[in-house]
Amino acid sequence: MPAPPPDPKFLLRGDMGENVHSLLFSINSNMEHLYAGDGKGTVHIWDLKINRIKSRLSDGDSPCFNLHSTSEADLIVQRRHGIIDIYNTSESNWILNKSVNYKYCSFCRSQLLPEKDAILIPLDSSVVGMLSLKTLNVESTLDPSKLSYHNQLGTVMAVKPLRHMNELILIAYEGGQLLLWDMKKHDVLSSLNVEHFPMTFDFDVSLMQGILGSASDKLEIFGMSPSHALSHKSTKNLSNVSGISVLSVRPDKKIVAAGCWDGRMMLFSWKKLRPLAILKEHRESIYDIAYSNREVEAYDTKCLMAATGKNGYISLWDIYN
Repeated sequence: MPAPPPDPKFLLRGDMGENVHSLLFSINSNMEHLYAGDGKGTVHIWDLKINRIKSRLSDGDSPCFNLHSTSEADLIVQRRHGIIDIYNTSESNWILNKSVNYKYCSFCRSQLLPEKDAILIPLDSSVVGMLSLKTLNVESTLDPSKLSYHNQLGTVMAVKPLRHMNELILIAYEGGQLLLWDMKKHDVLSSLNVEHFPMTFDFDVSLMQGILGSASDKLEIFGMSPSHALSHKSTKNLSNVSGISVLSVRPDKKIVAAGCWDGRMMLFSWKKLRPLAILKEHRESIYDIAYSNREVEAYDTKCLMAATGKNGYISLWDIYN
């Protein structure tokens, strides 16, 4: 293992309490903000130029499981109990513009489909729905009920739309199956058996390589052929790890971060999965890891990494840039 990693650049504590579930950077020439959704239903908007909470959004007490934005003027909040809230900003004030309850409680995070102005949401009976952000209706579904093994799938655990790949969607299921769906044809193109209870995965379309973590000590590396066939590439066993809650490949495709149930974050080179560092700032489960989409001037770094979890604060890292 190389030299010990640096300390975090800063810790954002505030009064968020326990269980911060989701993070989202909003960086442009006028502002450098980090949104944090907590377990009490509040979104805290941090101003990274002064490292203070600028404002809060609170409508209900359902935990904020994921945050999305299609522009600088909106914020989409997925809440655990099947609620999607859409906020718009006007003269620096955030207003709840739309809200819909799709009536399904899940730990699976929604995923944004910006080209369709929609999001993918988990539904009952192993179904994934495409919810229109305009009509707030489920416009189409990926329903595995016609598959011979549909009874083995279980709950939808994680979803990943593959950008620039003609509406292909990867979905991981509780029973240990990873399916590649064609959203146009509503059909499964390929499947792969993985560990039961997959908690998280990420996929890089430039390398056609993905990584999956579960309620185990294993990282599973998988690939996709030009004909869209999924295949297992390798397995990496992690020492003293009981489960992995989040995996995130950095936008420059140089590193991948694994957030573990015990609070450790393990960094690996993305191409060869070479261990780089173990970050031990957090002592309880990591719930989310996010990267800035551009340079953050306040921290003089081209890519800032933020991590949060059960202990209720956010660590900021400038590492391996």
